[in-house]
Amino acid sequence: MSDPKIGLALGGGAARGLAHIEMLHAFDDLGIKPAVLSGCSAGSLVAAGYAAGMSAAEIEDHARSRLSNRLDAMRLMVSSRTGSMLDFVSLKGFGSLQIDGKAIVQFALPSSVPDLIEELAIPLLIVATDYAAMSEKVFRSGPLRQAIAASVAIPGIIDGPAISGRLMIDGGMTNPVPFDILKPLADIVIAVDVTGRPSTGKGKHPSNMELGIGGMVITFHQIAALKRKIDPPDFYFQPPVEQFQAHEFFHLNEILEAARPSRDALKRSLEDIVNSRIKSGA
Repeated sequence: MSDPKIGLALGGGAARGLAHIEMLHAFDDLGIKPAVLSGCSAGSLVAAGYAAGMSAAEIEDHARSRLSNRLDAMRLMVSSRTGSMLDFVSLKGFGSLQIDGKAIVQFALPSSVPDLIEELAIPLLIVATDYAAMSEKVFRSGPLRQAIAASVAIPGIIDGPAISGRLMIDGGMTNPVPFDILKPLADIVIAVDVTGRPSTGKGKHPSNMELGIGGMVITFHQIAALKRKIDPPDFYFQPPVEQFQAHEFFHLNEILEAARPSRDALKRSLEDIVNSRIKSGA
């Protein structure tokens, strides 16, 4: 009996997306690989590394090299192929100063990761949103870093690229936990939701930025909940990382620690899948 094809969906959540690394450790602990991956926003970055053949440990080590502290991260940005800090800024007109999404992806993704989606060792579907069409856009082939830059493009904060003449923004606006697109491709679908919760301002009134991001998080929750109600995946995990805010990338250790119980729960589920297959083949 052949092994079931497992599809793994990694959702968006900015810094909370670092929790995906712990979930990938569960697969590596058991020597299991998903047959297909999907990713949205931060999840697309982590999924790209794993689909390229990196282990969870290698992805974690790379994250640590980039996020050891703010000063070292700044130095790495300046010394990277982007050239200078100005390359991280995109100015499309008066009142439209944003972070350049392509520069972020170039900095975050290891150079060993292939240039094209179709060159990855594991098939990967990357979700972005077509701004004008107000619809989900799924990338299955083409330039990998461009697709990820589209998927992570938080409106008004991170500048999204135009692809084939279409402006792309964050995939979370249409499919924050893209498990549904894996159903035709996998026997078992596992989804990881790290969207978190909106910031309450820690006792103070939330800033304008916190309100904007928080409003998006509420939307993400509603979309994910609706999709789950209509046609749920086989397994749905929500690592308890809601206490971390979107920008808190330098809380890597704390985020990974918070996600560890979910890693253990996923590992037990994967063991059940394996044991079920063994019994069925007996």
